[in-house]
Amino acid sequence: MKKQHILFAFLLFATFNFFAQGKDTSKYHIGQNVSELGGIIFYLDATGKHGLVCAPQDQSTGSQWHYGAFTNTKTFDSIVGSGKANTEKIIISQGIKPYAAQLCYDLKLNGFSDWYLPSKKELSLMFTNIGRGAKSPNKEVGNFASDFYWSSTELDLNFAWAQYFLEGNIFTDLKNHSCRVRAVRSF
Repeated sequence: MKKQHILFAFLLFATFNFFAQGKDTSKYHIGQNVSELGGIIFYLDATGKHGLVCAPQDQSTGSQWHYGAFTNTKTFDSIVGSGKANTEKIIISQGIKPYAAQLCYDLKLNGFSDWYLPSKKELSLMFTNIGRGAKSPNKEVGNFASDFYWSSTELDLNFAWAQYFLEGNIFTDLKNHSCRVRAVRSF
Protein backbone atom coordinates (compact mmCIF):
# COMPACT_ATOMS: atom_id res chain seq x y z
CA MET A 1 0.00 0.00 0.00
CA LYS A 2 2.85 2.38 0.84
CA LYS A 3 4.42 1.77 -2.60
CA GLN A 4 1.12 2.65 -4.28
CA HIS A 5 0.93 5.96 -2.40
CA ILE A 6 4.49 6.82 -3.33
CA LEU A 7 3.87 5.86 -6.96
CA PHE A 8 0.62 7.88 -7.02
CA ALA A 9 2.37 10.93 -5.51
CA PHE A 10 5.21 10.63 -8.03
CA LEU A 11 2.78 10.39 -10.98
CA LEU A 12 0.76 13.34 -9.67
CA PHE A 13 3.92 15.45 -9.32
CA ALA A 14 5.19 14.43 -12.76
CA THR A 15 1.82 15.24 -14.37
CA PHE A 16 1.64 18.65 -12.67
CA ASN A 17 5.24 19.44 -13.67
CA PHE A 18 4.58 18.40 -17.30
CA PHE A 19 1.58 20.70 -17.66
CA ALA A 20 3.23 23.56 -15.76
CA GLN A 21 6.13 23.59 -18.24
CA GLY A 22 3.74 24.29 -21.10
CA LYS A 23 2.21 27.32 -19.38
CA ASP A 24 3.52 30.85 -19.50
CA THR A 25 4.73 31.44 -15.98
CA SER A 26 5.93 34.99 -16.64
CA LYS A 27 4.55 37.56 -14.26
CA TYR A 28 4.69 40.24 -16.97
CA HIS A 29 2.40 41.03 -19.88
CA ILE A 30 2.09 43.71 -22.55
CA GLY A 31 0.24 46.78 -21.31
CA GLN A 32 1.13 46.22 -17.66
CA ASN A 33 2.34 49.29 -15.75
CA VAL A 34 5.03 47.85 -13.48
CA SER A 35 6.55 50.28 -10.99
CA GLU A 36 9.54 48.00 -10.28
CA LEU A 37 10.42 48.20 -14.01
CA GLY A 38 9.76 51.93 -14.29
CA GLY A 39 6.83 52.06 -16.70
CA ILE A 40 4.43 50.38 -19.11
CA ILE A 41 5.53 47.15 -20.79
CA PHE A 42 5.20 47.35 -24.57
CA TYR A 43 7.51 44.51 -25.66
CA LEU A 44 8.49 41.13 -24.20
CA ASP A 45 11.05 38.68 -25.55
CA ALA A 46 10.27 34.97 -26.02
CA THR A 47 11.04 34.19 -22.36
CA GLY A 48 8.54 36.78 -21.10
CA LYS A 49 11.12 37.89 -18.53
CA HIS A 50 12.87 40.63 -20.51
CA GLY A 51 11.58 43.42 -22.66
CA LEU A 52 10.97 47.14 -22.98
CA VAL A 53 8.94 49.64 -21.00
CA CYS A 54 8.07 53.22 -21.81
CA ALA A 55 7.66 56.08 -19.39
CA PRO A 56 4.00 56.55 -18.37
CA GLN A 57 3.98 60.11 -19.75
CA ASP A 58 5.73 62.18 -22.44
CA GLN A 59 9.04 63.85 -21.63
CA SER A 60 8.24 66.68 -24.02
CA THR A 61 5.25 67.93 -25.98
CA GLY A 62 7.58 69.42 -28.60
CA SER A 63 11.32 69.00 -28.94
CA GLN A 64 13.75 69.11 -31.83
CA TRP A 65 15.58 65.91 -32.75
CA HIS A 66 18.92 67.74 -32.73
CA TYR A 67 20.41 70.76 -31.07
CA GLY A 68 20.99 73.19 -33.88
CA ALA A 69 23.48 71.15 -35.90
CA PHE A 70 22.51 69.14 -38.96
CA THR A 71 25.04 66.34 -38.63
CA ASN A 72 25.01 62.72 -39.61
CA THR A 73 25.04 60.91 -36.26
CA LYS A 74 25.13 57.46 -37.93
CA THR A 75 22.09 56.30 -35.96
CA PHE A 76 20.64 54.29 -38.84
CA ASP A 77 19.79 51.21 -36.75
CA SER A 78 16.06 50.79 -36.43
CA ILE A 79 15.58 47.33 -34.87
CA VAL A 80 14.46 46.46 -31.35
CA GLY A 81 17.42 46.93 -29.04
CA SER A 82 19.15 49.68 -31.01
CA GLY A 83 17.57 52.74 -29.38
CA LYS A 84 20.05 52.92 -26.51
CA ALA A 85 23.12 52.88 -28.77
CA ASN A 86 21.46 55.37 -31.11
CA THR A 87 20.78 57.73 -28.20
CA GLU A 88 24.40 57.57 -27.05
CA LYS A 89 25.64 58.33 -30.60
CA ILE A 90 23.27 61.30 -30.89
CA ILE A 91 24.55 62.74 -27.60
CA ILE A 92 28.18 62.34 -28.68
CA SER A 93 27.37 64.17 -31.91
CA GLN A 94 25.09 66.88 -30.53
CA GLY A 95 26.47 67.54 -27.06
CA ILE A 96 24.64 68.23 -23.84
CA LYS A 97 21.75 70.53 -24.71
CA PRO A 98 17.95 70.19 -24.56
CA TYR A 99 16.77 68.00 -27.48
CA ALA A 100 14.88 64.70 -27.82
CA ALA A 101 17.67 62.18 -27.10
CA GLN A 102 19.15 64.28 -24.29
CA LEU A 103 15.75 64.56 -22.56
CA CYS A 104 15.54 60.77 -22.43
CA TYR A 105 19.19 60.25 -21.50
CA ASP A 106 18.92 62.68 -18.56
CA LEU A 107 15.60 61.30 -17.30
CA LYS A 108 15.47 59.98 -13.76
CA LEU A 109 12.08 58.34 -13.28
CA ASN A 110 10.70 55.70 -10.92
CA GLY A 111 14.20 54.92 -9.61
CA PHE A 112 15.81 54.44 -13.04
CA SER A 113 18.28 56.58 -14.97
CA ASP A 114 18.90 54.32 -18.01
CA TRP A 115 16.19 55.78 -20.27
CA TYR A 116 16.73 56.42 -23.98
CA LEU A 117 14.97 57.60 -27.15
CA PRO A 118 13.39 54.56 -28.86
CA SER A 119 14.53 53.26 -32.24
CA LYS A 120 12.11 53.35 -35.17
CA LYS A 121 10.95 49.75 -34.54
CA GLU A 122 10.67 50.27 -30.76
CA LEU A 123 8.51 53.36 -31.35
CA SER A 124 6.34 51.40 -33.77
CA LEU A 125 5.85 48.63 -31.18
CA MET A 126 4.62 51.23 -28.69
CA PHE A 127 1.93 52.31 -31.16
CA THR A 128 0.85 48.76 -32.11
CA ASN A 129 1.09 47.19 -28.62
CA ILE A 130 -0.10 49.91 -26.19
CA GLY A 131 -1.14 52.84 -28.37
CA ARG A 132 -4.07 53.52 -30.64
CA GLY A 133 -2.99 50.66 -32.93
CA ALA A 134 -3.24 48.04 -30.15
CA LYS A 135 -6.06 45.57 -29.68
CA SER A 136 -8.22 45.66 -26.57
CA PRO A 137 -7.49 45.57 -23.63
CA ASN A 138 -4.16 47.30 -24.42
CA LYS A 139 -5.57 49.94 -26.78
CA GLU A 140 -4.30 53.36 -25.66
CA VAL A 141 -2.93 52.24 -22.27
CA GLY A 142 0.25 54.17 -23.12
CA ASN A 143 -1.54 57.54 -22.77
CA PHE A 144 -0.07 58.83 -26.04
CA ALA A 145 -1.20 62.05 -27.65
CA SER A 146 -2.59 61.96 -31.19
CA ASP A 147 0.61 63.61 -32.33
CA PHE A 148 4.08 63.01 -33.79
CA TYR A 149 6.81 61.22 -31.75
CA TRP A 150 10.54 61.11 -32.47
CA SER A 151 12.56 57.92 -32.83
CA SER A 152 16.34 57.77 -32.39
CA THR A 153 16.76 56.49 -35.96
CA GLU A 154 17.92 59.00 -38.54
CA LEU A 155 17.60 58.89 -42.29
CA ASP A 156 20.42 61.26 -43.21
CA LEU A 157 22.02 64.59 -42.38
CA ASN A 158 18.69 66.48 -42.33
CA PHE A 159 15.96 63.94 -41.54
CA ALA A 160 15.06 61.48 -38.76
CA TRP A 161 12.20 58.99 -38.41
CA ALA A 162 9.04 59.83 -36.46
CA GLN A 163 5.65 58.21 -36.01
CA TYR A 164 2.19 59.73 -36.03
CA PHE A 165 0.33 58.25 -33.07
CA LEU A 166 -3.12 59.11 -34.40
CA GLU A 167 -2.93 56.76 -37.39
CA GLY A 168 0.41 54.98 -37.00
CA ASN A 169 2.12 56.40 -40.08
CA ILE A 170 5.92 56.30 -39.97
CA PHE A 171 7.68 59.11 -41.83
CA THR A 172 10.77 61.27 -41.88
CA ASP A 173 10.80 64.82 -40.60
CA LEU A 174 13.38 67.57 -40.54
CA LYS A 175 15.50 67.29 -37.40
CA ASN A 176 14.77 70.91 -36.45
CA HIS A 177 10.98 70.33 -36.31
CA SER A 178 9.31 69.71 -32.98
CA CYS A 179 7.80 66.33 -32.10
CA ARG A 180 6.82 64.69 -28.83
CA VAL A 181 9.28 62.57 -26.89
CA ARG A 182 8.62 59.36 -24.93
CA ALA A 183 11.53 57.62 -23.18
CA VAL A 184 12.00 53.85 -22.97
CA ARG A 185 14.23 51.45 -21.06
CA SER A 186 15.01 47.75 -21.27
CA PHE A 187 14.72 45.21 -18.47
